[in-house]
Amino acid sequence: MKAAVFYGARDFRVEEIEDPEIEPTDVLVKVKACGICGSDLHAYKQGIFSRPGFVMGHELAGEVVEVGKEVKDVNVGDRVVPLVVGLNEASKGCGQCFWCLRGQKQWCASNAHKPCGECKYCQSGKFWMCQKIQRHMLIGYSRNGGYAEYVVVPDAVLGSNIFRIPESISWEEAAFVEPLWGAYRWVMLADPQPYDTAVVTGLGTIGLLVMEVLKNFVSKVIVTEVSQKRLQLAKELGADVAIDAAKDDPLKKVIELTGAGRSFSGKGGGCADIVMECSGVALVLQQAIEMARAGGRIVLVGLFEEDVPINVNHIIHKQLSLISSFNWGKKPVRQEIQEAIKLLAEGKVNVKPLISHQFTLDGIMEAFEVQTKPDQSIKVLIKP
Repeated sequence: MKAAVFYGARDFRVEEIEDPEIEPTDVLVKVKACGICGSDLHAYKQGIFSRPGFVMGHELAGEVVEVGKEVKDVNVGDRVVPLVVGLNEASKGCGQCFWCLRGQKQWCASNAHKPCGECKYCQSGKFWMCQKIQRHMLIGYSRNGGYAEYVVVPDAVLGSNIFRIPESISWEEAAFVEPLWGAYRWVMLADPQPYDTAVVTGLGTIGLLVMEVLKNFVSKVIVTEVSQKRLQLAKELGADVAIDAAKDDPLKKVIELTGAGRSFSGKGGGCADIVMECSGVALVLQQAIEMARAGGRIVLVGLFEEDVPINVNHIIHKQLSLISSFNWGKKPVRQEIQEAIKLLAEGKVNVKPLISHQFTLDGIMEAFEVQTKPDQSIKVLIKP
């Protein structure tokens, strides 16, 4: 099959690779659309978060074309989104070790998988490509993903790692289910209340989805961004206030909009109940700490490419909660995914305006270059 193989920074090569073969517990999916994620973009720009030889792409949707004989409730022709429900929920664990006793069975040594040592990948030193361990890795992260014609869903279980999508959702919209699930989970981590004012910093695809989800749970959403294209789209999608960070000081604007805060170190900063930091920019995180009220919640969504100097005393004196986006949500992952699909199907989140470009596999290098330009693009889709 044809696939875009990652070799390093700014180096994808469209190649013919081996057709995937399924085992009795697997499902084969023909990829219809796959979005370029911000984590993929980090790999493309700097060669980080991935290894040579992988086929990336985890924001995918497609049609089932082959079903293993032991798989139940999944049929050829089903419209699906393959998703990993979360390593902690999928892992069995021994139940007795340090990690299992603390509810973190994903780190249990019993879940460790070793390469076979005999295949062509192991023999060439690329042990991470060994099929013996690939089956147990995350689609598009450490096993072949959606920048290809086909994807295998190993040990497929409907409603666990593969989800049906209704006919009302197009293939292109369905490719947003994975990032929308993330946006929903991260908003829920902030414990949104109907009276809350929330700030979203950074309006890439994730920031815009976070904003749309927040609109269903809080009274006011303020967004900040430097891209005029993305600011305008945020306004069209319902942002209550859009701050042009290229012209105005976002912190000063948030203080004007929410009022001056108080903390154990005195007056200062804003009174935002929630700040969703989606930019991954050091300065913006520093501003986010000042934007939040005493007792406020900051969810760290964006990944950073540099170290961030922050005023820890302000975090302490303001009694802030800094929440990692890698935390498990308050609901089972399966339920979070179903909630995300429901928001999409009911039109409570509109992703169509976020699709700025679509490319075939042969155009993947151009697609990634376009995705690096925030004034030109929002979400770029690959359609194998």
